[in-house]
Amino acid sequence: MKTVTKLLAPGIAAALFLFFACNKNNSSGSNPNIPQGKSQVSIYMMDDPIPFTKVLIDIRQVAVLVDTATKQTDSDHVGQWDDGFCGWHRDKENKSVIWDTLDITPGVYDLLQLRNGVDTLLASGLIPSGKILKVKITLGSDNTIYTDSVTHYPLEVFGPHPYFTINVRRVDVSSVSSNDFKLWLDFNLERSVFFWNGEFLLKPYIVVFNDQTNAKIKGLALPGRKVILVTAYNATDTLYAVPNWMDGNYLIRNVPAGTYSINFKGRDDYKDTTITNITVDPGKTVKVPDVTLHK
Repeated sequence: MKTVTKLLAPGIAAALFLFFACNKNNSSGSNPNIPQGKSQVSIYMMDDPIPFTKVLIDIRQVAVLVDTATKQTDSDHVGQWDDGFCGWHRDKENKSVIWDTLDITPGVYDLLQLRNGVDTLLASGLIPSGKILKVKITLGSDNTIYTDSVTHYPLEVFGPHPYFTINVRRVDVSSVSSNDFKLWLDFNLERSVFFWNGEFLLKPYIVVFNDQTNAKIKGLALPGRKVILVTAYNATDTLYAVPNWMDGNYLIRNVPAGTYSINFKGRDDYKDTTITNITVDPGKTVKVPDVTLHK
């Protein structure tokens, strides 16, 4: 792995799925296939819907900030994510805190091709063992947004730098073993893409979550190809999914606990419908009753 220098709208949620890979299912011990002093990391990307035809993101580099003086299971403390990181138990040069890049196939990714739980491998590699503090994603200049099948506009990265960082808390990481971890990033395009002064801008808004402990909503919406959007909502949260066109299955990840109404939006004269009082408990997967729209 390569060490690098340290730094730090209309739409619907998109998600970047970051997964610290594992080869074992047990939560104790270590993976013997990983060299001592290293942890294996793989990054996958996934998406939920947004009311554009394409959102093309040019991803050039992915890196993680690792504190090699602590363990992933150590408690968080105030200031550990500061850009001028000088942790309470570290020296002024922060020799224990390093950026490490991952192996990646750089290129343009259409986030809207990744939906309903589908993901694609984005990056992978070994990193020094320690506590993951941040993830940094560097973008190129070939970012584009399509408002229909042919009309497209440049999507400019907002701000002075072509990269963005995401803080990682201990509770956001799922420990599979002592050197295998999982982590997911929710890339919210609704809050990341906006139109200002005649151009589309990208200012990434990302929430880290633990897919192993956060709740999910899944179900079946029929007929296939006639339900174009599923919206789960309550007074504080609104979440979305696009059912699979072939079989009507849908999945919503990273669902906060609570009671939701779920709206099913139809097309081609199929009428919308809403079901209510769907209770979601922490860490549970809720199977919603099957829904069939009618003309």
